[in-house]
Amino acid sequence: MNRTLSSFILTAALVTMAGCSSTSAPKKEAAAKKPVEPVTGQSGIFQMYQVARTWAKDAMLLKVDNLDIAEAKSQPGKYGAWRGVFVSLEKNQKREYMFSVADSEGGIIKGARAGAESLYIRNPQVRPIAIQDVKIDTPAALEEALKNKEVKEFADKNPNEPVQFILEWTGQTPVACWRVFWGPTVSTAKANVYIDCKTGKFVKKTR
Repeated sequence: MNRTLSSFILTAALVTMAGCSSTSAPKKEAAAKKPVEPVTGQSGIFQMYQVARTWAKDAMLLKVDNLDIAEAKSQPGKYGAWRGVFVSLEKNQKREYMFSVADSEGGIIKGARAGAESLYIRNPQVRPIAIQDVKIDTPAALEEALKNKEVKEFADKNPNEPVQFILEWTGQTPVACWRVFWGPTVSTAKANVYIDCKTGKFVKKTR
């Protein structure tokens, strides 16, 4: 093979390789821009619990609620971030946790993170919840809430009203419940439904 032919083959190979690398770059860039998906309440709890267990083996839930972040648009029963308060009866301490699918404003960092720790003062009106008792996820709780005729009518007439979730066991209900509510805050909620987090059964409706 003469030198000219060898140079031609080498040049062609380099051009081909350059072409492959240039076409693969946009694909990688497109993959990086894939929208971040929100997660269910149960998924958020699981992620926070993994971290909470390193703090206290007897960690139990005191409260969980959703957070809306711009990086992951909410879907029925799913949010981009969840925050919780876990309690340790052995330590007599409670601690805040958060799980987010992406970094966001307000110091929100992707992943599960532990927050402030403080003294836990027992309150008979706010009971801890065992992790194994949270058998019902937020999409299922929402589905059950919408079986109520009045709630369904309200939701249909107000499709842009945010649907939010709180998990807790207070004196308002005989069992631990997912509180499904329509509105920007609990105090301004226009519909509240309590769903048993263990059985998925309707407990009560307020407002």
